[in-house]
Amino acid sequence: MKKLLLGTALLALAGAAQAETLDFNIGPDSLRGFLSGPLAKISDGLTGQYDFGFIYKEGDDGSTDPDDSKLKLAHAGVLATGDMGVSGADAKAGLGARVVYADRSLAGASASGMALAFGGQFNVRLPSFERVGFTGYGWYAPSITSFADIKNYSEAAFDVEFEVVRAAAVYVGYRLVNVKPDGGGSQQADSSAHVGLKLNF
Repeated sequence: MKKLLLGTALLALAGAAQAETLDFNIGPDSLRGFLSGPLAKISDGLTGQYDFGFIYKEGDDGSTDPDDSKLKLAHAGVLATGDMGVSGADAKAGLGARVVYADRSLAGASASGMALAFGGQFNVRLPSFERVGFTGYGWYAPSITSFADIKNYSEAAFDVEFEVVRAAAVYVGYRLVNVKPDGGGSQQADSSAHVGLKLNF
């Protein structure tokens, strides 16, 4: 499974030059990478958006504090995207599904497995100052679509970004990731602020 995910990530990065958006952010002890673009770039005739991503959190093996959890997470997803129809704002959103692999460990106890999560994203800009954007996403996998050592999974984030040039933006935000072990215990895997860079091709 790990080899499959690594191969998927390498294929995604290999196609980055043709991708629509390449996004990286860094937290106190975490790194997130994200690649997205139109499905038509994968196969003609398809509409919507594809995305691949990963989160790596270093954590602390000797700690029992959930803030010190170690996390390796990778996903691949698709979304149906479009305009939200909000008057007086440039607002876009997407709804879809993603396949997630997560490996979380805390104080020597680990939980790993896969999940099928459902959720969406949004991007809102004000016409009077469109270089500033408010973006976010949320995903959830209940127990019925979570497998192996994972009982459920959820991930959410909110960012405020500033478009330095049309092809690049910087942003700050906050992310929360929960991976609940099947055997019980703390579910928090990542809860931290981050700074990021977004490049559009």
